[in-house]
Amino acid sequence: MPVKRLLFIISTLALIVPVSAQELLLPLQSNPAKSQDAIKIKNAAIKQEPVLELPFFEDFSYTGPYPDQNLWADSNVYINSCYHIHPVSIGVATFDALDKYGKIYEHAEENIYQFVADHITSNKIRLDSVFDSTPKALNPADSVYISFYYQPQGSGVAPIDRDSLVLEFLHTPGYYYIDDDNDPKIEDSNGNDTVWVEDKWVSIWSAEGETLSEFSKDTFPYFKKVIIPITDTTYFRDDFKFRFKNYSSFPYEKTPTNYAGNRSIWNIDYIVLDHGRSMADTFYYDLTFAKPAESLLKNYTSMPWSHYSANENPGSLLKSNLDVAIKNLNNIQHNYTYRYFIANEDGEVLKTYSGGSWNIAPFHEGGYQDYEYHSNPIVLADPFPTTMTEKRHFKIVHAIKEGTTGDDNRRNDTIYYEQVFDNYFAYDNGIPNAGYILEGFEPQSASRFFLQHKDTLKGVKIFFNHTLDIQNNSPFLIRVWKSLDPEEIVYESEVMFPEYSDELNQYYTYMFDDADVELDGTFYIGWKQTTNKLLNVGYDLNNSAGGNLFYNTDGQWRPSIYNGALMIRPLVAGKTVETQIAEHQEPLKISLYPNPVKGNYLNIKIDEDSPQNTDNLFIQIFDMQGRQIINDRLQQTVSVQDFPNGIYIIRIFDKNSSYSFSERIIISR
Repeated sequence: MPVKRLLFIISTLALIVPVSAQELLLPLQSNPAKSQDAIKIKNAAIKQEPVLELPFFEDFSYTGPYPDQNLWADSNVYINSCYHIHPVSIGVATFDALDKYGKIYEHAEENIYQFVADHITSNKIRLDSVFDSTPKALNPADSVYISFYYQPQGSGVAPIDRDSLVLEFLHTPGYYYIDDDNDPKIEDSNGNDTVWVEDKWVSIWSAEGETLSEFSKDTFPYFKKVIIPITDTTYFRDDFKFRFKNYSSFPYEKTPTNYAGNRSIWNIDYIVLDHGRSMADTFYYDLTFAKPAESLLKNYTSMPWSHYSANENPGSLLKSNLDVAIKNLNNIQHNYTYRYFIANEDGEVLKTYSGGSWNIAPFHEGGYQDYEYHSNPIVLADPFPTTMTEKRHFKIVHAIKEGTTGDDNRRNDTIYYEQVFDNYFAYDNGIPNAGYILEGFEPQSASRFFLQHKDTLKGVKIFFNHTLDIQNNSPFLIRVWKSLDPEEIVYESEVMFPEYSDELNQYYTYMFDDADVELDGTFYIGWKQTTNKLLNVGYDLNNSAGGNLFYNTDGQWRPSIYNGALMIRPLVAGKTVETQIAEHQEPLKISLYPNPVKGNYLNIKIDEDSPQNTDNLFIQIFDMQGRQIINDRLQQTVSVQDFPNGIYIIRIFDKNSSYSFSERIIISR
């Protein structure tokens, strides 16, 4: 399941970083779940804007990452189930500082001013009439109310006090009027000049930024409800619209906290617009899941199939119980059934767990369901057939049902988890909430993994976060260790650089083409930075694997102070995994000569038909120990007269895109 947002020091979940900290989490600067291609496909499917009738209901309990286009007219906010803390129901709409392509808004700047960031706009709604068994016209006497729940920060970065979340109503749709002057404008059918008047929106409600702790006092409700009567006759039209938007800002802060990161996170949930309501309308006939389904694996979100199926006791690799959150949004008790089942790639049901039926009290009285057969169901014995194959893919589906026909909202009654067994190990869910960085002299990071049989390490997938101006470009060495104490390095790459893809899955695969690394039992994989520049790697806050992450900033290895999952995935023997680069991105055509260099100069030729703007290109040169020798704007001729004989790495990159080019040169005089 994909998802939105990147580069920040986290002020969330009470992760207060001391000034002397050397291990940091940063806000996100882009969102891998957003892509221009996906937006185009999504928008192409919408032929015309639908006109909706009351009631209008939205709880965002679907995969996303875009809003349901049957309800919403735009695609800026991020629909997900990973940025909320104790939501009303599973799934929220998250507002932040990233546009619909998952990148920081182009008009965002470091200054004292707020800027309009995300927004979500409803499609047209018939607020002039209702079409029940007896259709009738609506007016303010019909008790029309809009309600919703909101939360600042969630599991992201808190909006500061000058940021805000706003609800607006469309007061006057855009229109043309006839103009008397002689300026050239659009002509109507009679040849008269007309002028387009923009939509007029009116602010109805707003909230100022604050931390989740300040907002909730670290207790329920973690989401607060807002309910607003609509009494102005101006809005009782057949084309009524409302929208939410957030104002964000990047204050002047030259610390890593403001290192071009995503900010001002807000979540909204459970929007209801209908007639015949009142201020006391606070309960709903709705039983719902309130957290995502989880992996059946004890230590991983994913692992190679051979390491699961070849184990003498595969059950030892599984959890004993699952953690399921179910809540009742009504004000009366209900009886319902719960089950989960496991299906294979063909949709065939392999195993079914039945928790039977049980009563659930209203959430405001009893909280989440605590009946253990529903809240902590066992993991079924032998849930996956251990046939010999390259990889497997299973779906774990959880379902609840009230009574015999279900409640008023059945969409949030089902959740599922995609259990993937491929050729890699993963602690994370593929969705970054933050960026992980280390400060220090040539710092190192190592993630621990456990093999179930001897295997060959073929490469590693790393998720690097995008940053403004391509600042996340620190050189590094990939390292593999058998042990950290005593330190035993079994593989070290040549100098590498962060690489990116514009596809939804933005892991970049670094293959170990020069060596197969034979391993058995426990191993560690990570990197050593060759400069003191920041290196920003994706970090998943929704899965706990901090006990397997270690860092070294001063010559001593320490366990991570954070409990999430670093987005690094080692690849073991199996099918070849191709390096992931956006297919639509044309490579820069570069020639380096002479190579080997016998004299004092290296020439760099860029073909005339290369798509990149050469004015944006920069060059870096590193020796084989990763020490940076040159970092400057690209020139056609580079002096290497002071370089000793040896092998060097040249990197040419575009500061306005994710493109980079690397090549070896040899100085041999």
